[in-house]
Amino acid sequence: MHSTPAPPSRPKLKFPTWLTVVLSVFAVLFILGAVFGKPAPTPEPVAAPVAPPPATVTTSVTPAPVTYTVDKITDAANVELAGSDGSHRIVRVLGLEVATGNNCYATETATWSNSKLAGTAVKITTDTTDGVALALSDGTDYATTALSAGYARLAGNVSDSLRNAANAAQQAATGLWAEPCKGVINAPTPVLTPTPTPTPQKETPAPRTSEQAAPPPPPVEDQPEPEQPSSAYYKNCAAAKAAGVTPLHRGDPGYRPALDRDGDGIACER
Repeated sequence: MHSTPAPPSRPKLKFPTWLTVVLSVFAVLFILGAVFGKPAPTPEPVAAPVAPPPATVTTSVTPAPVTYTVDKITDAANVELAGSDGSHRIVRVLGLEVATGNNCYATETATWSNSKLAGTAVKITTDTTDGVALALSDGTDYATTALSAGYARLAGNVSDSLRNAANAAQQAATGLWAEPCKGVINAPTPVLTPTPTPTPQKETPAPRTSEQAAPPPPPVEDQPEPEQPSSAYYKNCAAAKAAGVTPLHRGDPGYRPALDRDGDGIACER
């Protein structure tokens, strides 16, 4: 049996020395770069600019302020308000202390507050946890008006304007500061004891003197002339003097009061 002869072996390739050195150097550099070097940053993709959305015009609407109307009056310092938004508020007016019930000046205060507030529009100018300040429809402050007219006393630590209004009413004795309350509004109206009026004494007329007792005689012209005898009548003193009978005495023929001017009973004596 014949054996198959083995194929002839190829001669081994031998790299040049320089090439082996170069490849070794590159291999070392590659390893060093992989160990110590950092990979080059990969540039991130740049997004395309996006156009902004169209601007939206926003119109802000300011809500209308709430207005109030006095719906109910408990007393001059406590009221119920009805708001234009459908709300209801029971509020106390800051700075006021008023008479209520049967206390002194309560009736006058209630009548006045009803005339000022009932069904009227008011504005809340100050709103606190202790109470509110109200402005009337003409712009005046309600509490100031009540204090200056003497329908309330000052209550609490409030503004100088309210304090001045209360002091002015007290000094002028206005409203509740006058008789009979004199500033007391937490008690019934005091009963005043009327001061007795002295009876005027009748003057006793002074006694008449003798000169005042008899009235003066009436004028001569008003006295009735006594009848004279038809044979003795003198028109005047000149006629009597011409007849030679002067002076004429009362009772003499021809004497009459018309000729006796001084009423002494002697006529035509001059």
